[in-house]
Amino acid sequence: MAFRTPGLAVLWLVISPFWMIGSSAVPAVGVGSPPKGAPLPIALRVGVLTLFQPQEVMLTAGAFPATLHLDAKPVVLVPGGFCRVTKDADRVAVWYGAQRLATAMRLTVPAESVTVEVVGRRTRLRRQFRGLLTVTVGKKHLQLVVEQPLEAVVAAVVSAELAPETPLEAAKALAVVVRSYLASHLGRHASQGFDVCDSTHCQLFYGEWWTKWEAGQETQGVLSRLGKQAAAETHGEFLREADGKLTEAYFTACCGGQTTTPAVAFGAGQTASSAGVSCQWCRNGRFYTWTRRVNRQALAKAILPALASPEDMHMRVAERNSEGFVTSLVAQVGSQRLTLPNYQFRRLVGQQLGWNLVLSNRYDIEPQGDWFVLHGRGFGHQVGLCLAGAIAQARAGRQYRDILRYYFPKADVGF
Repeated sequence: MAFRTPGLAVLWLVISPFWMIGSSAVPAVGVGSPPKGAPLPIALRVGVLTLFQPQEVMLTAGAFPATLHLDAKPVVLVPGGFCRVTKDADRVAVWYGAQRLATAMRLTVPAESVTVEVVGRRTRLRRQFRGLLTVTVGKKHLQLVVEQPLEAVVAAVVSAELAPETPLEAAKALAVVVRSYLASHLGRHASQGFDVCDSTHCQLFYGEWWTKWEAGQETQGVLSRLGKQAAAETHGEFLREADGKLTEAYFTACCGGQTTTPAVAFGAGQTASSAGVSCQWCRNGRFYTWTRRVNRQALAKAILPALASPEDMHMRVAERNSEGFVTSLVAQVGSQRLTLPNYQFRRLVGQQLGWNLVLSNRYDIEPQGDWFVLHGRGFGHQVGLCLAGAIAQARAGRQYRDILRYYFPKADVGF
């Protein structure tokens, strides 16, 4: 997708006494999981570009003028026009070239009328959303929030997670799980001013279309027909427990033959809605089994940065549960000994060495000279719906409700 030359863009600044009445803003939703019998959310606030932590964004109008609202002041971008948005202390500032046009506490714009571009040292992202886009100043960076209907978020998440050729019944199973997760995790980021984020911390959300340039390579995608159809054909369907409460539903790329509970995967303080299930549907999946190597010294520095001689570190799995999932590990150098919960170990390794090393919660650690070799099963946290298994079941002719019943045996699909 070509980018317009900045010098060809024109921006109009309009100071008008007339404020737009009946704008395209989606009503904000309440914070917290709705109690039994309470109305389910119609719309969500999604924090976007959260991992990028942008200091500056560029907004570009599409084929029609785009009106930005800076508090009570409208700024109109002509078709193809653009502006930069930056931090100015606790306010957002709008720039055209070197000219600062205005500042405000809040910028809002109909999301469909602009594309959002963020440029980093080695990464360039461009995305378009729908609903209402709001830009404010967070603690350290600009905060972008998109408000849009719940069903639109479901379609976008399914589009981001599944290839367009995925069987429809597997996509429909995922749509129900995503909708259930979103409705049962409202306000997870309430302290930041939105309900859920756009990363895998909550749900992977790219919007209507996206382009990414990284390390000289370009990738792009759009909201797929599959995602829209899966959301439409399961509209309003949720997973519910026997008592009628929403299931805190999760999904994982590949369970490796066994799913587990949130309590095991995410550590103390998490409640499990159901026990794990045995699954052989994903046995032909790419990540049913996996092997990774990590340098002994690099691993030691990642989890024990204060050690004097990290190359002498020894490490082993300390505890597993009855289904073989690692619950804790022991690292030792001389007389120093550290016991780490598995979820903490995976987080430290992911943050320091990358998330493509310890792929799941079921693995062995084998010392080999200067290296540790990890042999494991599955990809992801291994909780809830196994996507590899769901796709295999759909290809075998099973319907989405059958797939959901398989992975959530104590829950039912309802409205």
